[in-house]
Amino acid sequence: MRLDFWRHWSVRARLLCVTLIPLAYMFCTFVWYAYHSRLAEVREEMAERGPLVAKVLAQSSEFSLLTHRYDDLNLTVNGLLQSDASIDRIEVLDAQRHALVQALAPAPGRPDARYYEAPILKRLMFVTMLAADGKPYRKDQPAGSSSAVETMGYVRVTMSPSALLVKQTRRFYVELLVASLGLLVCALLAWQLSQGLNVSLQASMQALRAADAEKRRLIRKVNTAVEDERKSIALEIHDELNATLIAARLEAQRIVDVSEEGEVRERAQSIIKLALGLYNSGRTLVRRLRPEVLDMLGLDGAVEEMVRHYDRAHAGCRYLFRADGDFARLESGIGISAYRIVQEALSNIAKHARATQVTVALTLDAAGLRMEIADNGSGYDAALASAGIGIVGMRERVAAFEGRIDIATALGAGTRIAIFIPHAAPAS
Repeated sequence: MRLDFWRHWSVRARLLCVTLIPLAYMFCTFVWYAYHSRLAEVREEMAERGPLVAKVLAQSSEFSLLTHRYDDLNLTVNGLLQSDASIDRIEVLDAQRHALVQALAPAPGRPDARYYEAPILKRLMFVTMLAADGKPYRKDQPAGSSSAVETMGYVRVTMSPSALLVKQTRRFYVELLVASLGLLVCALLAWQLSQGLNVSLQASMQALRAADAEKRRLIRKVNTAVEDERKSIALEIHDELNATLIAARLEAQRIVDVSEEGEVRERAQSIIKLALGLYNSGRTLVRRLRPEVLDMLGLDGAVEEMVRHYDRAHAGCRYLFRADGDFARLESGIGISAYRIVQEALSNIAKHARATQVTVALTLDAAGLRMEIADNGSGYDAALASAGIGIVGMRERVAAFEGRIDIATALGAGTRIAIFIPHAAPAS
């Protein structure tokens, strides 16, 4: 059985469970305690009443047993059975434990397994008299007799818990009714409180969702503004700076063509080399600011070109790429963000990972865009390392489109970045 089934519950259901489970536990504990305490009271009452009834009946049966008036003894026993419903059976036994009188309750219940027994004692009284010589003696005292008490029989009382259980059951039902009413009142209060808290929490969560959505829209607008500014700067560099460098190079070439061998010709050639270097740097900067290949080849082609560049530039590391899906239908905002994420990830790998193999995988399906950048480098301890600007930027770009990013890494185990961006992400 899954232990996280409650994760799909609403906030109100969770609040009710947090409130009602302890109450239900306390209610069950109280019912269990009340039930067993009532049973214990029945046992204690039988243990107290049984010996007392047997003792009293034994004391009152001495004369009837001595005079063999068993009818009177039978009337006494039956009267006691009728007056006390907790007695199931009374037996009067002789000294050899033979039954003399035996009576059952008019409405016999479930007899107890134990019985209580008391002896019927015959107390002998000796009269002290004076003899002719004036010496005292006890009349009718047998010679050699020193005991004044003799056991004539026994009274055996068997108790029945049925009547006591009926009485205690009524009390238990009263306690159960009171506890149930208390539980019901607490449940109603918990329901009302959870309703109020649920409304408040839902309002707070709605406000948080609205703030989060506003934050994502703001991030997308900022990213769009940044990309537009990069595009503007790239155009300025391409149209102004690179055009000026081309003109300077052409002018320097004309000087070389019309100059004779000497210092002027050498300086002009140096200017040509500097202009060509600056032009190439400008072209590289333009590609970084606004990769034209993204517009021409799409996301998969642009990332593949980037991976090839890293593979050529880093001889000690093998860069691999694979893609699956029709990237022509991908939204341009998601495309440029995904390109920047891969760009930042490969830059971090080249600077810090010391890897020998890097894999970049792109998949576009009906659900959305999935990206995975993995390396076999040194990795790092995610619990100790603080997220740099590059990681924060990647997280913000993914969050702007309601996506997910998962970074799995460990010391010596490389790093794996898995990203998912929904295909139906809201527009900027």
